[in-house]
Amino acid sequence: MPVLRETIADQYTADGLPTTADQIVITTGATQAISLAITCFVRRRATVVVESPGWPGCLDAFHAAGARLVPVGLDAEGAAVAELAPAFAAGPALAYLMPTFHNPTGTLMSAARRHRIGELAAQHGVPVLEDNAYCTTLGTPPPPPLAAYAPRGATVLSVGSVTKTIWSGLRVGWLRAPAPIAERIARLKTLADLGSPVLDQALTARLLSRPRPPDTEPLRRLAHLEAALRARLPDWRWRRPDGGSALWIELPDMDARVYAQVALRHGVEVVPDATHIRVPFTLPAATLTELAERLGRAWDSR
Repeated sequence: MPVLRETIADQYTADGLPTTADQIVITTGATQAISLAITCFVRRRATVVVESPGWPGCLDAFHAAGARLVPVGLDAEGAAVAELAPAFAAGPALAYLMPTFHNPTGTLMSAARRHRIGELAAQHGVPVLEDNAYCTTLGTPPPPPLAAYAPRGATVLSVGSVTKTIWSGLRVGWLRAPAPIAERIARLKTLADLGSPVLDQALTARLLSRPRPPDTEPLRRLAHLEAALRARLPDWRWRRPDGGSALWIELPDMDARVYAQVALRHGVEVVPDATHIRVPFTLPAATLTELAERLGRAWDSR
């Protein structure tokens, strides 16, 4: 719908990234936007730079496309430049980054880091796909999208969605790209499903047009979960996220994948990697209290 593309373009412009409606492609959620970008840029056995840790759903999409993933670590400012620079110099087909409230760590990439990555993208001709679907802030307003810092010659595609921020059941996302690339991706979208549901688009346009007061509920729920975990599991360690929807918790002296199996037997499912688990804090307070108790019982029985 033109009105939805215009509304999203206006929001990008207001956020410091001048955008026109012909740069916006509406998708069925952020996941489809990412999949369309993969189809556009990634061929089998191509190299893709990703952050580590990263969102398993997107990593699975890259694996399904036959890509070879090159992981780079994160620091307090986002994806580490010391690892990104040589990875970009090697000429990957694409780089996939989550600069705004990274999933699962909740890290907010600094403006300086966004500027440096934009420079690297232009210098080495590497397209960057920035996923900003998890843009729920916990008090720190994010800087403009990474694309706003990219110099002339850099190709940066920006993904957004209402699913994580406004309405979890509303599967409407979008992709912002230079107009010629947006046109190519729009053709791929047409081949995929002809178009996203019109009623969902109309509802999204109305929701995005309304002013949204600051939402303090996520911060209250985060504080509730942190207090419950400190009381029940004082040895667990985490960094308070800048935004997003989950804690990324380091487990002391235990393989997190083994603990995840123990937790299942106590009625709770967590997403692990080798040393950390992802624990959401967006649930009601009573559920978070029960969550901490079940995690504690699982830890006691390990």
